[in-house]
Amino acid sequence: MQDLNKKIKTKNLLLSGDSWLEEHSWYQEIFDSEQVTNLAVSGSGNKYIAESVMSHIVENPDVDHVFVNWTGLNRIDIPLPLGIKPEYKDAGAIHRTTSASRYWTNHTAPFRDRNTNISIEERLIRLMYQEKGYTSVKNQALIHMINLQDFLKVRQVPYLFCFMYDYGNSDFDHNHLTGEAKTEAFSNLGSVDRDNPFLRQLDRSCVLGPAGIDWALRQPMEFQVMKDAIHLTEEGYRAWARAMLNQYNITKSS
Repeated sequence: MQDLNKKIKTKNLLLSGDSWLEEHSWYQEIFDSEQVTNLAVSGSGNKYIAESVMSHIVENPDVDHVFVNWTGLNRIDIPLPLGIKPEYKDAGAIHRTTSASRYWTNHTAPFRDRNTNISIEERLIRLMYQEKGYTSVKNQALIHMINLQDFLKVRQVPYLFCFMYDYGNSDFDHNHLTGEAKTEAFSNLGSVDRDNPFLRQLDRSCVLGPAGIDWALRQPMEFQVMKDAIHLTEEGYRAWARAMLNQYNITKSS
């Protein structure tokens, strides 16, 4: 009989993501690894996530498995020189670095709501959000994901991806799904059509499901798996991880 709770054994596991993985250990519900390197930094976008993994592997080729938790499509990462001026050092950028760059991240997109104002001071960033539907911003986030996928396949490094939310769920272009937020901590995360040509490039055999917030919203209220609009509780993360491992083992045995 198939053990649906059987963890994935690795020797040198590399992680990257945003606040869902930074200083969290729920990945241990999925992996049994001798050594773990965690590059996740709160507030990061997909560009930093992808490039942090690629940069690390180029310099540390002994990595034998990669696990990535992808984040909101509307986030924009800008790689800057390590010696950047102080005004570009946001709180996350202290740790959001590779050996070559320090990443400044805009992690909230403007609401389509006259009563809500998210201040984006940088003119170039404001221009990137001028397009209706933020199509270019979202496609860039998807391209970074595919770039990492192809990099790992070429180097024959086993990997698994998981997602903060379902990119094909159009509700994530609005606030009503996860509740209204009175601060800029939550903005529309961004979604794309399920037939988006970049999203279709994703190798689904290397994706763990279900997506995090989608899974959490289906759980009974008494379980209280959500900490806030876009984060789970610690036990919520662990329960979600167990659900992903269970589904992974079912798929593998079928």
